[in-house]
Order: sequence, then structure tokens, then C-alpha cells
Amino acid sequence: MADSQHPRRVAHVGVTVPDIEAALEWYEDVLGWTRLKGPRTSTGGEGYGGRRGVDVLGEYESMNVAHLLTGGGVAVEFFEFEPAGEPQPVDPKRPGLFHLCVIDPDVAELASKIDRSGGDHYAEIWRLYEDSEEFRLTYCRDPFGNLIEIYSHSHEQMHAVAYAFEDDE
Repeated sequence: MADSQHPRRVAHVGVTVPDIEAALEWYEDVLGWTRLKGPRTSTGGEGYGGRRGVDVLGEYESMNVAHLLTGGGVAVEFFEFEPAGEPQPVDPKRPGLFHLCVIDPDVAELASKIDRSGGDHYAEIWRLYEDSEEFRLTYCRDPFGNLIEIYSHSHEQMHAVAYAFEDDE
């Protein structure tokens, strides 16, 4: 087997929302993400895109899909299905993806902006390590119920110093 690039990078994550236009506007305004394309509509089973969509996602009548680019080059693909399923509360204990994490050096300000923009800053702002003031994090919900974690630093920076604070986790 030929060598492949390791570790593999994340290209995008997919998020289902009840109102794609409202979600795109919110993420562009609040997080500053850039629209790459869409939304475009696909009818389940019709045309190449509709046949591909049913094969990958299962049966659906119609869906809208759009792509936003984050500051780190990872995209977020937004989906809106017709008819929409019932919203389910996020349960971090249930296996599967449960949140997106964004980086902002001013965790409190971004959390406040999310709160003022229809989201919900529901958790305290925490230090990652009890004995360090530098690394901060918190959790919010977007207006559509999706969880957003905010880190003050990159993932590598947040966890590279773990050896110094091993007893705190």
C-alpha cells in the first residue's frame, strides 16, 4: 500500500439546520465565515445530484445545501431538508458528533456576541487547566440548537502544555 498523508486533514463537517438562509446569515455575521457556494436545491432521486444524495443520505423529498469556509480552511456544509425532521436536543453522551469548536482569543466577547445574536451562551468560561489563566473555553448554542465550543487558542496550543498540568484534567 502506498504511503498516504498522515494525519489526514478535515475538509468539512456537515450541519443540518431548519432554515438554511437564516443559518448562513448567522454564521457569516457572527463567526465571520465566508460563503463558498449555495444554497442550491436538490430533489431526491432526480438528476445526478439527487441520485447521489439519496444514495448517501437516504430518501428525501428536497434539500438545500450550502458551504461556508472557516478561517482555518475547514468548510462547514449546511443542509436543510424538506420536509424537516423534528429537532432533537444535542446529547453529548450519545455517540456521534456533538459540537463545533471555534478559536477566538477573546472567548468572553465571542460568547457574548453569540448570546446577543440569538444564540445561547449557557456555560461558564473555564480555564482549561486550573492553575493557568491563559487557556480558556466555553460552550454556546447557535440559534438552531447546535453546540459551539470556543477555545482561546488553537487545539495544539491548548493541549501541548498538558504535561505541566496533568493533575488538572
